[in-house]
Amino acid sequence: MRRRILAAICAVILAVSGTACSNSGGKNGTDVAPLRFMVNYFDYSKYDPETGKTNLESRGNAIYCTRETAEAYPELAAELEKEAASSEKKAKEFAADEDETVNKTGEDSPYGTFKDTTYSVVKRADEKVVSIESQFYTYAGGAHPMIGYFTRNIDPVTGKEIKLADVVKDQKKLNELLLVQLRENYSDASFADDENIFAEYDMNVTASDLGHFAYNFTLDPDGICFYFSLYDLGTYADGVQTVKLLYRNTPDLFVEDYVVGGGYASGIIETGQYDIGGDGTKDEIRFYFSEDEFNQAYEKIYVVKNGQELVSDLYCYNADTFLMHTEDNRDYLYVIAHMDNDASCLNIYDLSGEKPTLAAETEYGLSYADWEEKDLYGYELITESDDFSLSFRCDLLASFNACFNTSVGTDGKPILPEDGIYSVPDYIHSLQSAKPFKADIVDESGKVVEQGGEIPAGETFKLFRTDGKTVIDAKLSDGRIARLELTRSDDNYTATVNGQISEEEAFKELYYAG
Repeated sequence: MRRRILAAICAVILAVSGTACSNSGGKNGTDVAPLRFMVNYFDYSKYDPETGKTNLESRGNAIYCTRETAEAYPELAAELEKEAASSEKKAKEFAADEDETVNKTGEDSPYGTFKDTTYSVVKRADEKVVSIESQFYTYAGGAHPMIGYFTRNIDPVTGKEIKLADVVKDQKKLNELLLVQLRENYSDASFADDENIFAEYDMNVTASDLGHFAYNFTLDPDGICFYFSLYDLGTYADGVQTVKLLYRNTPDLFVEDYVVGGGYASGIIETGQYDIGGDGTKDEIRFYFSEDEFNQAYEKIYVVKNGQELVSDLYCYNADTFLMHTEDNRDYLYVIAHMDNDASCLNIYDLSGEKPTLAAETEYGLSYADWEEKDLYGYELITESDDFSLSFRCDLLASFNACFNTSVGTDGKPILPEDGIYSVPDYIHSLQSAKPFKADIVDESGKVVEQGGEIPAGETFKLFRTDGKTVIDAKLSDGRIARLELTRSDDNYTATVNGQISEEEAFKELYYAG
């Protein structure tokens, strides 16, 4: 008997099952363990079903190492787990603390909706540093919210915080460059004429050293980005400020070990400054969404390069966004949107011209990643433009996201596997045959070694690879690999296995979503 499992139940399956489609090798075939991360979203908001309004918003995301990365970099994994737990605890406590006053919020309240959000992205990840930018917004009544940034720059081997003094050779020169950029970018700010604005800042302390004036920065692939939250430099009216110094423009200022080149992927929350095209000039890349008429989802995305804006349709609830810079200095914005029923899509924007252009719309999404022993799960982030994992929705004997490792192609699109074969993630439950039937037996390379092999009733099938269309290979209990070819009915609801028997007759349970 066929069992169609609802999408919500499938989400639970994802949460409690084994490792999914994670890259396993080092970059470019080396033995160096890759740095891979997964992001998990949490939400403790208060929703009023009677009014259809979110009265209290408390949400964010948490970044963890994948299991393979954690095994190679245990100190880094421990540090990220601690940071993630702290971030989620903060959101949970905000929701609990403000619960008593939540009824004062909404349309009739003088305060508006109480809100506490924190979102983080990986700006850079290599053998020298894992650099993370976090952006926060907090409002719990009063005249205005608090907005700002905090950053982490972690040595992946030791798990220790990297200080600015480890990277920058001359603080006086640094301050001079920062002041020039701040005056240029924020000429009307109250601090523009202050020559001693960085007098109390210390390169030997980090932003986590409370009570000190520490530089808030990320070590990006193309330069150092400095962040200043509300009140760091000036008044509330001055807002927040960001300044980026490119490595190539001031090479003598930086310790060479931390200067990198080549291709990269860098996460973006809303805006970022990058050396687009690798010409030594900074470009501001920004994106934002507009909501639908019910304020429940997004329906359009605005991609902006140096003030030049492109608007396109994109219906989603949230998105993970990456600046993809290739070895030959091409730049694309990858926007991976999350929609209903675990569906995703990837929009690719070409940033090479004065104005962004839409290069492609695809149905790809981030790959699922989980770590059963620690009950951690989420999406695997992109940290390299020439080595990352994506997935797409399949419905072949089960609903799952088939995965493939890829890189950015010459047209900006991810390159598909040459052999047309994709991985089936481990979270898919093993199937069990209900009746005997025949299937070709293949070897690990996919070559047929036995035609029409006998498959008895009660045999187990562990799905592990597919062409994403009609063929799926499964490992049997005796070590053989059975090839299952599905032919869909005209209504696309049922399928015949190997031209012999319907899938409903062949298997005891089929884990389809929807």
